[in-house]
Amino acid sequence: MTDERDYAAELELVLDVLAEAAGLALSRSRSVTPVEKANKSYVTDLDKDLERLIRGRLAAAFPDDRITGEEYAAEGGDGPRRWSIDPIDGTGNLVHGLPLWAVSVGLIVDGVPTLGAIVIPPLGETYWAVKGKGAWLDGRRLEVRDADAFHEQDNVCLGTNAMRTVDPRSMPGRLRDLGSACCEQVFVAAGRLQATVFLGEQAHDVAAGVVISTEAGCAVGTVRDGRIDPADFVARTPVPVPTFVAAPRRLESLLRSARAYPADRLS
Repeated sequence: MTDERDYAAELELVLDVLAEAAGLALSRSRSVTPVEKANKSYVTDLDKDLERLIRGRLAAAFPDDRITGEEYAAEGGDGPRRWSIDPIDGTGNLVHGLPLWAVSVGLIVDGVPTLGAIVIPPLGETYWAVKGKGAWLDGRRLEVRDADAFHEQDNVCLGTNAMRTVDPRSMPGRLRDLGSACCEQVFVAAGRLQATVFLGEQAHDVAAGVVISTEAGCAVGTVRDGRIDPADFVARTPVPVPTFVAAPRRLESLLRSARAYPADRLS
């Protein structure tokens, strides 16, 4: 059955809480206390405080919804709606003073990524999208430009995990790794990157961004499976194989050219 809701109330709340989170994050970004997690990534006191803030606002407004996030266990109801929170995506960048990190909130309904909002506090930019209603950057609609091939100066993001599997010689353009899955997806939507490649990311890393990127006109696919839909992308997390996000014709070009390292190179 088609979901005919416009999610205006949800979007208004999320944008409001992200504005609050962005102000708090900027005020504390130079004085965070990092701790190494079991997987060797960083978590800070700011990550935890922001997630508690966002969880509290969502739980108060939508008590029947499930709430999940990076730093704390799932809580709330067990209905068809699930919120997915990444309080700081790009914590390593934050800790080292690199101004590319984001706060992300996504809503998944019956398994389908339906609403996504991402704020990048150091840039003062807020991105959002609702399924079927387009993607937006601070009130300006985003629509990707497509092409049959990549220019050699096109920016293409190949994340650290993916570059250990995908042979970079098989990738077009100028390769980048921004250290933030959220920044990478919204920058593809905004035309700053022409593609990005993920491997190993969790649902909170991609749930909001995939709504924004696909509503801007992007598609998702893997060399193994071809095109996949956003629900599959999120359901398969942690992302099990290199997964590409790009405008549709550029995606097809990538899927033809990208190659994994030989198995003996990976062992």
